[in-house]
Amino acid sequence: MFEILLGICCALSLVYVFLCIWRRRKRKPPPGPKGYLCCGNSFQIDADRIHHNLNQLREEFGTIYQLKLYGTSIINLSSASLLNDALETPPTDELANDRSANSTSDIFYGRKHMGCANLSSTTLLLREFHSSAIPRYFESEHYFELLIKEEVKKLHLNLISKPRCNINPHGYLRTYFKNMCSVLLIGESLPESDPEKDVPWEFIDHLFELIEPSVDGALRAFPFLRYLPGYYGDVYRRTIEARDKVAKRFFEEQKKTYTSDIRLRGLVDVCLKRQLDDNTKTGSTLLSDEHIKGFIFDTLAAGMTELLKSVRLFILLMCHYQDVQTHLQAEIDSIIGTERFPAVSDRMWMPYTDAVMLELWRYGSQTPLAIPHLCKKDVVLDGYFIEGGSVIFPNLYCIHHDPEIWGDPWDFRPERFLDSRGDLLPPDHNFIRNVIPFSVGKRACPGQDFARSRIFITITSLLQRVRVLPPENCDLPSADPRLYTRTFPLVEPQYECQIISRENIII
Repeated sequence: MFEILLGICCALSLVYVFLCIWRRRKRKPPPGPKGYLCCGNSFQIDADRIHHNLNQLREEFGTIYQLKLYGTSIINLSSASLLNDALETPPTDELANDRSANSTSDIFYGRKHMGCANLSSTTLLLREFHSSAIPRYFESEHYFELLIKEEVKKLHLNLISKPRCNINPHGYLRTYFKNMCSVLLIGESLPESDPEKDVPWEFIDHLFELIEPSVDGALRAFPFLRYLPGYYGDVYRRTIEARDKVAKRFFEEQKKTYTSDIRLRGLVDVCLKRQLDDNTKTGSTLLSDEHIKGFIFDTLAAGMTELLKSVRLFILLMCHYQDVQTHLQAEIDSIIGTERFPAVSDRMWMPYTDAVMLELWRYGSQTPLAIPHLCKKDVVLDGYFIEGGSVIFPNLYCIHHDPEIWGDPWDFRPERFLDSRGDLLPPDHNFIRNVIPFSVGKRACPGQDFARSRIFITITSLLQRVRVLPPENCDLPSADPRLYTRTFPLVEPQYECQIISRENIII
């Protein structure tokens, strides 16, 4: 009897081993570099040059490959079509659009915002409200555009305040975009006399320091560090303090003075109106105070940084490519002229300007990796098995510099987006489909239309008024993105240039 039981156990064990091997062979994982025990590939990645490391791995393993970082599976996707399959196409789009946990949860009141929250029904409703509230506000409140015109004029005057002198535009642009986002949110810029005038950038600077991989990883692995003295605790506490200052200035003070019969002063009032209407009709609302604060933090963190990076790089590129600047100004003079302010509607008649914007985002790729996605269940993608719990990295840097797509990815050449007649290529053209600076799918940036329109208004109104020249008696750093090191988010080096007024500008 014992021999029979032993034989059955052995047979079952063999069947189990066979099934495991068969299942493993059937579930083909993505390729990737071999790592080390426990830490995986962690020591093979240089945090300061992660975009370069991942680009090199793409050349070796293809557009989908896998890394192991301290036990977590990292799936790198370096193809726009793969991103569409993973993030836009059912059924994978229902499984691969959550967010992996990070140290910002407490900053956003338990992930009560859009950026790093999981893809719940609440998140989708907040995104829909965000993407619809901004255009509705623009249509109903034309004074927003009047206020933005005033901010453009201030920027122009600041940039030409030292004629024929080298200036670094960085500080002036930080002030300009801080004021622009402040006008968007509360209907006014923060005056120089306001003691809290710098809190938006203070919050953003601390937030990006907090989510640096070395800091974020330490705080997730050892949460108690945030309550202890020392570097990690200091970073965490500074971010919380800056967050509370932003909440006080942009939400609490605004809510104290809000009444339903006043003119909407900005998007915070739009949120407060929706909150009040919901409570009046149903007794409850999606837009809690904490969700509105999260909306404010998302708008500042995404809006100010993306706009600043794009325009800083644009000015640097204009210093290097004077012929592009000349062509841009010819189109601006032809379509807009010198007697009125640019309008968003002008963009449809300005294909070369549109092409420059596309090439700016492609070439710079200043946010090389979109916010990581969490795959909550097992899926199969491109024939490879992706295990539930894996983190998906949308690798925009690799897509924007894939030589198989672009041919000369490291050349700044806006003409690539124009046809033989000088018109913009159609939306289904391979080039257009592969420029995705705001990512794709259900987690694509809901404010991308606002960002595109503000960048258009800023660069056209700027070149309408000034000429950008290389600096005198000092070197101009290269704009080649291969030379950038990684800070979060990716930025080009500091530089100086000359900015001189154009003649016959009367606006």
